[in-house]
Amino acid sequence: MRLREWLAEGRPVVLDGGLSTALEELGAELDDPLWTARALRDSPSVVLAAHAAFVAAGAEIVIAASYQAPDALLARAVEVARGAGVYVAGSVAPYGALLGGGQEYTGAYSVPAGWHERRMELLLSAGPDCVAVETQPRIDEAVAIASLVEGVDCWVSFTCRDGERIGDGSRIEDAVAAVSGLVSVAAVGVNCTAPEHVGELLARARSVTDLPLVAYPNAGGGWDAAAKRWRGGEAGAGITDFRDAQLIGGCCGVGPAALRALAASVR
Repeated sequence: MRLREWLAEGRPVVLDGGLSTALEELGAELDDPLWTARALRDSPSVVLAAHAAFVAAGAEIVIAASYQAPDALLARAVEVARGAGVYVAGSVAPYGALLGGGQEYTGAYSVPAGWHERRMELLLSAGPDCVAVETQPRIDEAVAIASLVEGVDCWVSFTCRDGERIGDGSRIEDAVAAVSGLVSVAAVGVNCTAPEHVGELLARARSVTDLPLVAYPNAGGGWDAAAKRWRGGEAGAGITDFRDAQLIGGCCGVGPAALRALAASVR
């Protein structure tokens, strides 16, 4: 079933939580430029265990560990996620995620020619059920990535600095409007954003699109680029203000326990 067909049923769909958080709870060491892809390379069974923990907590879609994976591991990320037995979304990060210094939260970088084209081809060849164009801080890059998705549906989610603006300072309304008309886009919203901003952001998004909305905020706190880990925040804090979001989950700092509580409240 395509994602848009599933969403047409009208009920909420539960996404997973922060893969890095689940991996750390399982003892994985993520202090590496590859971040979660280090575990994918060295201990794929632990990555599968993290996916499985989220499924046991109520996730109906797991997001593959392709966010910062090198080209050679993109297909492997989808293959491992497939072992969890549920719908698999291939993760596509902004180019800034590769830089490892938190640039994906500001959009302050230039994207090399052909970067996303090459990686999208490799990811799609692995056969994900859908694509998560996630943690996007810029409109132009989000549009460019979503325009490359073929054969499956995608959602596009922006990382936001407050209740009005995405990472690079653009208005969330402008970002949502820019991607909503693309053929591949089945849902649009926010992720890896402080939970207290989600309600306002979704209301602003709803004012410019009729597409289903997606929301999977982090637990608050911030990214420690040196240690390659999320610090601070309170898992599950404030992530109930989803209004009419239909794809609902958590991001950094939201582990299986917090997702279980969220899934129960959603249902």
